[in-house]
Amino acid sequence: MGTDHSKPAQQAHRERRGIWWMLFLLSIVAIIVAGISLTKRIGAYYERVDHPLFAYNEVASTDFTFAGRDVSIEEIQRSDDSLAIRVEYADESLELDVVYPPKHALPTLFDRQREWFGMYFFADRSGMTLQEFEEGIASDEIQLRLAIVTRTPFGVEPAKDPRHESIGRTENETTGEARRDLFRYDFYEFKRDGTIELESKRFPESGKSFMRRRVNAELRGEPEPERADDEIREYTWQWGAAIKVTNRPPPITQERQALLNAGWTLPVAAGGFLMLAVSFFFAIAPPRVTEENA
Repeated sequence: MGTDHSKPAQQAHRERRGIWWMLFLLSIVAIIVAGISLTKRIGAYYERVDHPLFAYNEVASTDFTFAGRDVSIEEIQRSDDSLAIRVEYADESLELDVVYPPKHALPTLFDRQREWFGMYFFADRSGMTLQEFEEGIASDEIQLRLAIVTRTPFGVEPAKDPRHESIGRTENETTGEARRDLFRYDFYEFKRDGTIELESKRFPESGKSFMRRRVNAELRGEPEPERADDEIREYTWQWGAAIKVTNRPPPITQERQALLNAGWTLPVAAGGFLMLAVSFFFAIAPPRVTEENA
């Protein structure tokens, strides 16, 4: 009798397994179709947009020449015991307050001041392979630029009201690492004529936060909010330099992202991968043991 009862159970199990294998195959088809469409949409996005792509090379020496002029960097201690970095370039001189006093005796100035200070050669390499870019630099077809970027916590006034009163204070024990909206970035670009050009900007508000403010303003009948004029703009050389001296930078900050052009392809591809895993494990699962088929 047990054998007679087990035949229908085995037949039902095979049918269920067949359904799971069918879902497995459909998941593969969905992933392939969505993946191809997603790739095309991202490619079409980058064909439409025209923005520079900057490459950076961190300076490793405290004494060198740029544009035929001497550059020197040194750490100094003022008469009031405060620390600073002195930069000399041609006839120009900078004295930058040390934002984070070094906690460890690291071997180089750049290692000790890495949390807030960086100095980089950079150039636009959009539309070029790495080999073409390197050849352009070697032949002087591409002129490198040089800049210092510094990050100062609580360096600017908040551009928006805090969501919670507890984080609205001006200082906290983490020296402001959680308050990116209050970061000030100073960009000192070394011009080839021997001058140094200063530009100060703030860290940009995230796209999610900005969209939330726009929706709230619309619901309240208020004027549509605008981004701060002094925000760092994505795809500028300042953006890439600022990221290098920012702890835990967000992966996506602004609205201009290729994935926003994905449409239905991204959720279908993600759902396809989930269904692929679920259907595969159910398809290979052994039949359930019951009293009838034991």
